[in-house]
Amino acid sequence: MVRKAIFLATFSAVIILVTGCAPRQFQVSPPEQVNLVASDNGENVSLFAGQELIIQLDGNPTTGYTWETKDLDTNLFRQVGDVQFTSSNPKLVGSGGVQTLTLKVLNTGTGTLTLIYHRPWEKDVQPAKTFSVTVTVK
Repeated sequence: MVRKAIFLATFSAVIILVTGCAPRQFQVSPPEQVNLVASDNGENVSLFAGQELIIQLDGNPTTGYTWETKDLDTNLFRQVGDVQFTSSNPKLVGSGGVQTLTLKVLNTGTGTLTLIYHRPWEKDVQPAKTFSVTVTVK
């Protein structure tokens, strides 16, 4: 009887120690924004519905060129606002800089996101540059 009581007390103490010392599991939320730059061209990107995708690429709208989406999958993405331009040298008229495009990730799925750098009024002309990533939205 005494042995049984000692066994149960020891067993209970071990259970308390083990469960009290077990590693805690935390759920980490994905970041609200994912940023892409020119070096991400051609990559596979994993996103979550609800995130914002920020793409920053070199550009110079004073030359007439701008970055735009090509055949945007509106089931996966919605563009937020216009393309924004930040000059690399605001004191120098006509200087280049960075153009920023913001997209809201809407739904799960897989697709290709393509941006083209072109003069929008020039029809049947190949874009000067392209940026493309394969996207998987979870």
